[in-house]
Amino acid sequence: MSKVKVLYFVDRMLIGGIQKFIIENLKKMDFNKISIDVLVLDDGNHYDGEDTLKNMGCNVYKLEGVWLRKPADFLKYKKELNNFFKKHHDYKVVHLHSSSKNYIVLKYAKRYGIPVRIAHSHNVNFQTKNKFKKIIGDLLKKQLKKYATDYFACANIAGEWLFGKKAVQNGKVRVIHNGIDIEKFKYNEKIRNEIRKELNIKETDFVIGNVGRFSNQKNHLFLIDIFNEIQKVKSNSKLLLIGQGELEEEIRNKVKNLDLNDKVIFAGFKSNVNDYMQAMDIFIMASLYEGLPVVGIEAQASGLPCFMSKNVITNEVKITNSVKFISLNDSPKDWANIILKSDLSRKDNLENLKKAGYFVEDTAKKLVDFYLNE
Repeated sequence: MSKVKVLYFVDRMLIGGIQKFIIENLKKMDFNKISIDVLVLDDGNHYDGEDTLKNMGCNVYKLEGVWLRKPADFLKYKKELNNFFKKHHDYKVVHLHSSSKNYIVLKYAKRYGIPVRIAHSHNVNFQTKNKFKKIIGDLLKKQLKKYATDYFACANIAGEWLFGKKAVQNGKVRVIHNGIDIEKFKYNEKIRNEIRKELNIKETDFVIGNVGRFSNQKNHLFLIDIFNEIQKVKSNSKLLLIGQGELEEEIRNKVKNLDLNDKVIFAGFKSNVNDYMQAMDIFIMASLYEGLPVVGIEAQASGLPCFMSKNVITNEVKITNSVKFISLNDSPKDWANIILKSDLSRKDNLENLKKAGYFVEDTAKKLVDFYLNE
């Protein structure tokens, strides 16, 4: 029996929640039955995630010179997609891990006879502040739904945003949990001590953690204000930031202006986030919008008390009692007071997460079974 060929599309392999979802699931997939290639756009950079995929046995194809900055870029995009599918049209499945602006991938997949075309919603907003781009993105949702044969979402709220409430209510949207390698996040005191030593964090320090790209979505500037209020009350506090991104300089400047340089640790991108979560005492995620964030599941797997944006981050992320929601309308001082009055003890949440379906082996198997059955 020949393998079922599957093509994944993702904008680029700059590691974020979507890319991590892809990599973690691929690690657990049975490649005796399927083969997976990955198609990306070209923003002019090479990312380590591309090498990770190649080392796992995936072919990584890049649409050279295609990056969407202005409407005219779509002309080159169409031409290169047509050329790609003319050469590579033996896929049975195309799985789009992106929002509506890339509907065109599914359009050309249909044109070249690829029968299963999945649109997968990982978010609840567009990765841009540009109002014009958001309007275009909303208009293109109809095209995405037209060319997709199947709708996937990381959570109901993400399904509603991309495909509409009716599609979710009618059962047209298949929820695929952001499965993680849960055992890797189990609390380990030895790793905790090693990471704290590496980062020059004292045993008595109270470490607030955040993992996320330095972008508007993740709301780091507000997070810095929250931390500033916490450290006024709890002077042994440190803020550990895992990530990189376009707003890093602006965030560093804010830290400097608040005279917090010796209290905020910019650790950069880390492929072993699970180890760095061991060094944290609590986790704060004050995002302006999210789907169901993988990192929120990971923080719970690590047993961390989690504080997240109310009515922004979906309630579906609350798998355990370790999660508390706080409104972004509350001031940074309010956030600090609520956090410091909460139960800040670490919990063992692994069994609850496994029962809720967040075991990556389960989600990987679901995906493979779907590709084979379809």
